[in-house]
Amino acid sequence: MNLALLCLCLVWSQAALARTPIHTVRSGDTLGGIAKRYKITIDALCHANAISRTKPIRLKQQLRIPAPDDEGGKRARAERDRERAAEKDKDTDKKGAAKPQEKPAQAAAPSGVQVLELPGAGPLYYHEPTGPGRKNMRPVILYLHARGGSPKSDCQRWARVASDLGWVACPTGPEDRGGGKRGWDNTWYPGSQIAQKSIDALRAKFGRRVQLYGNTLVGFSEGAFVAMNVGVRQPRTFNRWLILSADTKYWGGPGLTELGKNHRQIRKVQLITGQDDGTHDATLTVERWLKQAKVSVRAITPAGMGHVLELEGRRALYRSALVWLNQ
Repeated sequence: MNLALLCLCLVWSQAALARTPIHTVRSGDTLGGIAKRYKITIDALCHANAISRTKPIRLKQQLRIPAPDDEGGKRARAERDRERAAEKDKDTDKKGAAKPQEKPAQAAAPSGVQVLELPGAGPLYYHEPTGPGRKNMRPVILYLHARGGSPKSDCQRWARVASDLGWVACPTGPEDRGGGKRGWDNTWYPGSQIAQKSIDALRAKFGRRVQLYGNTLVGFSEGAFVAMNVGVRQPRTFNRWLILSADTKYWGGPGLTELGKNHRQIRKVQLITGQDDGTHDATLTVERWLKQAKVSVRAITPAGMGHVLELEGRRALYRSALVWLNQ
């Protein structure tokens, strides 16, 4: 009897030792970084967890870490499949009917783009935060559209990229360009007022769930012109910027003067401009100006990309930029 009990304990202990370790995804983690940390390949990590290397990982997601000698993560994948099958069996009642699965937490979040009317300005389109912590205070990611942009459509596109990072807000430029298209009338000052009204309106409706300071400003093309001028003059509210197709002519003398005065309050700037974009060289000059001002800045210039917002085709590019800005 004692011998049998000893053997059983030995089997249990060996099974525990053989169990694949689990890594819980933290802010800033990437598949490459996790693989490097555990000295395994990205392909093995992806195979062990049945995920694609192009699909973003989620905060607090649990990933199995295959052993270095587990070729291609096959053993870890087999263990995962066995546990999934066992869990499925537990969820089946005596009649063999599967119990209804619980909806993920994200499904409980409001879906779709909503709208707020701003006093003295056009409508503000926004998407509430999704995922864990969505009811807590979250930052605002404010997107300023390009000339001829559609704020509502743009908000839907950005929400698919960034709604789990915070509030996605897309105000409307003052210039009516017909067919629902809007512009900024080649001036940044109304954009400054509209940006602040957007934060104030969200705060008034949702209270302390909306962060007042330290938010992220995003702008593309004419929206980049507005964003660079709003951000440099309102660095407390927007101290993180994602500027798409930055140009030196967007600042000029006054903008550089403001940069000199407020550079300490600007936390991070990410520049993205395609190599085939006419503003490519100017973007690199803007990067140099920011570095000279001691601002933490990164510039990415993708090959084969022109003056275009490729949110669907290059989703990971824009998302990784926003994740870095908000770390």
